[in-house]
Amino acid sequence: MMLKPLRLLVFALAPVLFAIPAAAQTYKLTHAGLRTLYLAPLFVAMDRGMFKARNLEVKYEEIDSGALSAAAVLSGAAQMTSDDLMGIAPLAKQGKEFLMVYNLLDRMTMDMIVRKEVIERSGIDLKADPKTRAKILKGLTIGITRPAAPTDVYSRFLMTEAGLNPQRDATLVQIGGVAALSAAFRSGKIDAFMLSPPLPQALERDGYGTIVLHNTAGELPSLTDITYMALFTSKDFANKNPEAVKAYVQGISEAVHWIKANREEAIKMMRAKWFKDTPADALNISFDRLLPAMSDSGVFSEEGLRKVQRVYLNVGEKIDLDFREGGFWTNKYVRP
Repeated sequence: MMLKPLRLLVFALAPVLFAIPAAAQTYKLTHAGLRTLYLAPLFVAMDRGMFKARNLEVKYEEIDSGALSAAAVLSGAAQMTSDDLMGIAPLAKQGKEFLMVYNLLDRMTMDMIVRKEVIERSGIDLKADPKTRAKILKGLTIGITRPAAPTDVYSRFLMTEAGLNPQRDATLVQIGGVAALSAAFRSGKIDAFMLSPPLPQALERDGYGTIVLHNTAGELPSLTDITYMALFTSKDFANKNPEAVKAYVQGISEAVHWIKANREEAIKMMRAKWFKDTPADALNISFDRLLPAMSDSGVFSEEGLRKVQRVYLNVGEKIDLDFREGGFWTNKYVRP
């Protein structure tokens, strides 16, 4: 029996039709975080299509304190965020399960800047060792984003390293995010504060103050080879969306390596969109200070996390967690 023309056409096309693969699933997520330069890999991965190439759409939402990071994930406003260990520790003890998936910075990168007139009247030797320089904080009004945020904890830790008592030797004042800290410092409302690049570098460039502690340069061994800033999500989201988390981590990793290989272009990208308010020379200095702190691998270590724990214990903040892999951190997404 002869086949009719239509049936012949169907049979002829069948191998082609069945060979067409299903369209890859596109994932969407939001990253909430402070607009600081250490998020350059996120911004680059977004702008250069490194996420999109992995069928991932990422939206960025700015927050004004690292203390809000975990809340953004818990509320569902974001699926990814960036913070230090203390950002998740208190909530983790309450049964809120977070998962650190990428070790972004392996040294503490907040530089401490002090107003010019304070330095002039102190007579401090800016070439002295860092612990001696930190003594300048005695009697000052220090701005922080929020209590228990890294700006608060590490300011207190630097004071203890200098032999000072944070409770009586300085006044720590909650100011808010990047813009608020800048305004308060420029107006003289606060004498000092610490933050990751580029704000301290921009204020120093403009003559408002001098960076007295260069943590971006790794001046204090106690604050190097640590997990200072990690990218994390909730365990629930990771368990339900492992491919999305993997695509996110791989996009970040590719962006880190691209930035280190294409410094000039990366700076140009940051200035054009994300840091328009930062002078070009301040951004250049900030990049050079920050790049060595960006982890090449994104890998966590238990010892690096325990060094962070010791910082917090030193200032009376308890971190009592299971530090073994698989608890609140994993390397499975950064490994091939």
